[in-house]
Amino acid sequence: MKNYIKVIKAIINALMTLILIIGIVFILLFIIGIEPSVVESGSMEPSVHVGSLCFVNKHYSYDKIKEGDIIAFELPGGTKATHRVVLKTEEGLVTKGDANKDTDGIVTTKDNYYGKNIFSIPKVGYAIKATQTTRGRIVLITIIIVLLVAAFSLGESKGKRFKEENSEEE
Repeated sequence: MKNYIKVIKAIINALMTLILIIGIVFILLFIIGIEPSVVESGSMEPSVHVGSLCFVNKHYSYDKIKEGDIIAFELPGGTKATHRVVLKTEEGLVTKGDANKDTDGIVTTKDNYYGKNIFSIPKVGYAIKATQTTRGRIVLITIIIVLLVAAFSLGESKGKRFKEENSEEE
């Protein structure tokens, strides 16, 4: 039984540490201007898959963008897109999704440019999207609370055993 408790405790500690590290990483990225974004369409397949979590450097200079770069920009209507720059003109950047036959039909200028995609992690966006729903938030908060309660109760039982063992020796 003691070995099971040690294993459970190690798993809980690892999960809590992982949650803490992920939180710190996201905060640091946000502070330095790198914003995560979830890919919701297949327009960039196979380079960037649906459900990928893209990291966009909002401080990357518009003037440094070159053909072949993947950028995030705002479409008319306010939604964001992440597509590849296929042509750089005097008017701005012409973009196209890798899976699309035609260009986007708009020119990205400094006004609607959002940032450069620096990397993406496949499938992680699904988990992020799930936590943005009410049900997902409830599940996430419940998991964190269960982990905290389990960690405290396992730690508390160890403290009680230590006190009981020391009081018996006296």
